[in-house]
Amino acid sequence: MSKLKIVAVILISGLLISSCGAKTQNKTKQNEFENEAVLKKNEEISFDKTLIFQASLDGNIQIVQNALDKGFDTNSVDENKRTALMLAAYNGNTEIVKLLINQGAKVNSTDEIDRTALMYASTGPFVKTVITLLEAGAEPNLIEKEENWTAAMMAAAEGQLDVLKTLIAYGADLDMVDVDGESSLDFASSNGHTAVVEYIKSKD
Repeated sequence: MSKLKIVAVILISGLLISSCGAKTQNKTKQNEFENEAVLKKNEEISFDKTLIFQASLDGNIQIVQNALDKGFDTNSVDENKRTALMLAAYNGNTEIVKLLINQGAKVNSTDEIDRTALMYASTGPFVKTVITLLEAGAEPNLIEKEENWTAAMMAAAEGQLDVLKTLIAYGADLDMVDVDGESSLDFASSNGHTAVVEYIKSKD
């Protein structure tokens, strides 16, 4: 074999080896990139639900918004089957309630004893929250399964007159009774909420 041919063979072999090396290096980089993408995706879909639920309860809208931006399921539940919406409603965090509803939270979801976000909201002076839920389709006459309490009964028991008025305006039935045969009027009376008692009696 001539010297020229030998040099040509060596050059071609070198190019092939270099090409294979480049391909292997590129493939390795591609694999690293794909692995990083998978890790990043896993990070985005792995949520600390306890933190998000606590943020909903405390009114920390930024944490809730960040979780939603990364794909957090608004209908996720805690160990008591409570949703972030229920916890936000309980403390009257109306802006978080709106945010969760806009992102697909089910307003009539129930926890392990069939309490709804509306029931939670109705225990406090949170008229705006209650209206937000009702406008989104919350049913005012659902009952929880332990005592057959309604949102109106809870409002009456806590002396939340404005909340009770709001519930009535959206169709709450004051004649409904719990497992002991007690109505919203009885709840208000037994807890000494005179203004609520007088208002309910005025509706007869």
